[in-house]
Amino acid sequence: MLSFAGRVQLIKSVLITLQVYWAMAFILPKTVIREIEKRLGPSFGRVVLVGAMQRFLGNRYLWRVIVADRSSIWVDWIIHYRLRGSSIWTISDRSGPWGWKMVRLRVSLRSCITYRIGSGSSFSLWHDPWHDLGPLILDSLWTPAHCHFTYSTLSLVIWDGSWHWPPITDMESIEITHLLPTIHGGQDRVIWTGPRNSFSTSAAYDVFHPPGPTVDWSSLLVGSLKIPRHRFILWLAILGRLSTMDKPWLQHLGSECVLCRASTPETHYHLFFSCPFALECLRAIRATVTFHWPYSSWDTAIRWAAARWRGKHVVNASYKALLASLVYHLWEERNHRIFQQTERTPVVIARIIVSEIRDLII
Repeated sequence: MLSFAGRVQLIKSVLITLQVYWAMAFILPKTVIREIEKRLGPSFGRVVLVGAMQRFLGNRYLWRVIVADRSSIWVDWIIHYRLRGSSIWTISDRSGPWGWKMVRLRVSLRSCITYRIGSGSSFSLWHDPWHDLGPLILDSLWTPAHCHFTYSTLSLVIWDGSWHWPPITDMESIEITHLLPTIHGGQDRVIWTGPRNSFSTSAAYDVFHPPGPTVDWSSLLVGSLKIPRHRFILWLAILGRLSTMDKPWLQHLGSECVLCRASTPETHYHLFFSCPFALECLRAIRATVTFHWPYSSWDTAIRWAAARWRGKHVVNASYKALLASLVYHLWEERNHRIFQQTERTPVVIARIIVSEIRDLII
């Protein structure tokens, strides 16, 4: 006879075998394969913080232990052989192997969980954080000596839908009894009060990584036509993080723009696109393709482009790719003149940019 764990493993093996069989029986069309690669491809090259991944994925298992999901053999084993009548909230995080260290996540998860008291028969009086002050067992004044049984349930102090505490005299205990939560009746429930109104892996991720502020130029960095190194330089240029000569740590090298060789200081606002050399590159590009860039102010032009070139249309994607390529090659030309003493004309740079965009479209 197989154990419960053995039966579950057998069922999973059969299901996986069925999937493999039908995958071999029917050949997927190329369009489906490309769609799968497009969806999964970026994830293989994406840099992921392993610690962060462990936190929000571990919370999924921690949540199942908190709500006592008895449909899971793993949760049932944890409750019987790890907790042994205690609670996930009060057990020591040093009492098990490295996998058991996920209990350290409970501190961050606690603020997103509310214990809704019904009959009190499912919550531990001493170990569960049904009270706003946390588990009572952690209070130095509230020890199991206050009660006959260490692992009593909350129903011990509930009678006919109301609190029924024994006589209390010390001030700390009186403070606790004066802050008692409401008894709602019915079944006890553990409620997720964090992001998205119900617990999920993505909701746990939002707890550790709250969404950052939105920016109006983010659409310029995404699209079907993209060259990563171009988008990276465009991103730095939008943020003003390129090492232009106006930076304090580079002022000893001089501040003049090497592209136009004028006395104008080299800044982001000058390079994109107030510099005469950059404007010549724009004119050379416009002589070949239709590319509208109405503003000389970098910030104003970026806001205009982000609002205008939205959507997945190939024309908008081409404009975004062309802008990224232009910024990249202007910065590359600037570096070549400083470090390699080589020069290219605006016409040559424009020809390279247009050729790159055509190759992307084709």
